[in-house]
This record gives sequence, structure tokens and C-alpha cells, in this order.
Amino acid sequence: MKTLEELYCEANKCTPEEFSGKVFWQCLYRHAWPFVPFLMLLNSKYFDADREMIREIRNARKMSQVWEEVRAYFVNPRHVGWMRRRANIRLSARRVINLAREYLPSTGSPPQPYPPQTESSDY
Repeated sequence: MKTLEELYCEANKCTPEEFSGKVFWQCLYRHAWPFVPFLMLLNSKYFDADREMIREIRNARKMSQVWEEVRAYFVNPRHVGWMRRRANIRLSARRVINLAREYLPSTGSPPQPYPPQTESSDY
């Protein structure tokens, strides 16, 4: 069974080296596009959590692996701050999932709860 990267690259006629960049721009929230160059200059590690998720899903062979990585993405210690959580200057998990669904066999429903619940400090 082929990996997400192999299937994506075949369908989109790109090289494995181009996979990460193409997936990044395809899954990034559109309103975030203008901020990318500025954030890369200001903080080159800003998109590390996003890059890590792409790196992890590239070898997925079924959707359950992608679901697991999306879940890990939301609890990643680098996935913090108002810009990421409220302004959504990051990858869209929904776009990542939809992209993967185009190429990988489904293996049931997403793990529960989805999206992952974070502890509230509103007590």
C-alpha cells in the first residue's frame, strides 16, 4: 500500500521534495497567506507545529493515522498563542483531513472527542 506522499505526488505530478510545501500552502487557511512571509521573518519557528504534522502524515497509509496526527497537532506544545488558536494563522486541520481522504482508504470515524477538548480556565 502506498503512502499519502506517494499517492499525492503521483496525482499532482510533483516530487517528494515538493510534497511538504504543496500541502502546507493547500491546507493553510487562506486568510493566513499574507502573514506567512512576515511571521517567517519574525519567528522562523512559528510554523514548526504545522511542518511537524505534514512530516508525520506523509507516511500515512490509512486515515486512522492521519486522524491520530491531527489529534496530536492540537495538543502539540508549539500550537499555542492567540494567532494560532483564535486568528487561525495555521494549517486547517479540516483541509488536512479532506486532502488525506482524497488519497487514503477510510478506516472508520475520527477518534472521540474531535476536535480535542482543552482544559478551560474559566472556572
